[in-house]
Amino acid sequence: MNRKLLILIIFLFIVACSTKKKDISQDKSGTTFIDSTDFKYFRLENFDIQDWYDGKLNLKSLNNAQAKKYYQYRLRDVAVDSNYYQFYSIQKNNDKLKIITIVDGATGNFPDLRMLIYDEKDSLIGFHPVAGIGTDTDLDLKYKVTSDRINDTTYLSTQIREYIGEFDLGKVRRDSIVTEFIIELGYMKESKTSSKQKYTLE
Repeated sequence: MNRKLLILIIFLFIVACSTKKKDISQDKSGTTFIDSTDFKYFRLENFDIQDWYDGKLNLKSLNNAQAKKYYQYRLRDVAVDSNYYQFYSIQKNNDKLKIITIVDGATGNFPDLRMLIYDEKDSLIGFHPVAGIGTDTDLDLKYKVTSDRINDTTYLSTQIREYIGEFDLGKVRRDSIVTEFIIELGYMKESKTSSKQKYTLE
């Protein structure tokens, strides 16, 4: 066999192997961005963290590296309290789109359930709370938000506030705000409200 032809065949073989190895490593990194064993729920249609708030659920906490990985530019503090963020649900996990929820502020007065959305490069492109709960004894305020999924980025949210006013002689006032919102995708985008109604509850 011609020596030049043999060298060419060997060269093409090496290039093909290295390309295949690169493709395999890319596929592997794409599938391991989200570890399903960390999460409690999968493909939820309704979001309500009352059971977690009442201590009926034990969730796995994110460590510092995981908080940086998932929150990316949205991370509020470099030094992460290991109990502050907790894994909740995986909504979607494929090559094009990944959606998860994480309990955010687990040690605070008003924790919420954040939805985080990632593109094919595992970059954070969507970020918004879909549920929340809490109390403020100084204001005599109770607060709760739940949401129902319409599609991957559109949700119907119900917020209920119960408030005992200082000048109302202990009378409880309650109101509800029902909002349909769309999580806008892109860097530092928030959400867009498509409809909103407020009700006074008896």
